[in-house]
Amino acid sequence: MSDTVELLDISEAARFLNVSETSLRRWTNTGALPCLRIGLRRERRFRRADLLAFMEQPVAAQLPSGGKGGSIKLQDSRDDPVSAIHGNHLCGIYGSDAGRLDLVVPFLLEGLRRRSVCFLVAPSRVQRVVLKAMKRRRSSLNSDIEAGRLIVSEHQKTPAAQCRFFETAMKRAEDEGVESFRVVGDMWGLRLNVSAKQMIKLEVGFERLIVPRFPVLALCTYDARKFTGVELLDALKDHDDTYRIPIGRMLA
Repeated sequence: MSDTVELLDISEAARFLNVSETSLRRWTNTGALPCLRIGLRRERRFRRADLLAFMEQPVAAQLPSGGKGGSIKLQDSRDDPVSAIHGNHLCGIYGSDAGRLDLVVPFLLEGLRRRSVCFLVAPSRVQRVVLKAMKRRRSSLNSDIEAGRLIVSEHQKTPAAQCRFFETAMKRAEDEGVESFRVVGDMWGLRLNVSAKQMIKLEVGFERLIVPRFPVLALCTYDARKFTGVELLDALKDHDDTYRIPIGRMLA
């Protein structure tokens, strides 16, 4: 059988593209990457030719438009939201308070515009600054909070408790008819409670427990002034979806 028709299973395809199996599942679920389904368990199989074609596409062509997996149009302005699809788990790194707002505010406002239930998980001081900036651009923000469309909280004390928090809130919202979610986590708030190793456990737990179960788009932001270089490197390793977006949009 030639390379053009060879079928790869999901682990082989993930190694071929140098991405995680979770990313492959997202892209097939949204229609961005073709796959075949075989057997009673409907296991995914990938044509090598489809994987090669996917690699050669520009990022904008790989992100489907419309629907639950719809993409956000990427513009040149820093005020525009980051281009991504539901299921993406992204890492943003900022070096100033203004840079944090550049990443977080458009991301959350776009989620509210799209009728997603949004989460802002951050220390109380960061919450106040972000909400103040959002209110300047969305007069109905207090109503959004009161109605549960924007959920604001500090980080839980452990990675397991944080995942339970998201799971409980998202399940309740889905039961009420909500179709999508956005999460911003300003990760220094968690680092104040746990070790760097435990932070990785949260990222992995979120990726395994929350991302596959709910239509969520997540942005974890890291303050380069507070985290060590090794911690920032680990954060980038744990968010491989970030590499499908122009890196300049994820640094501020």
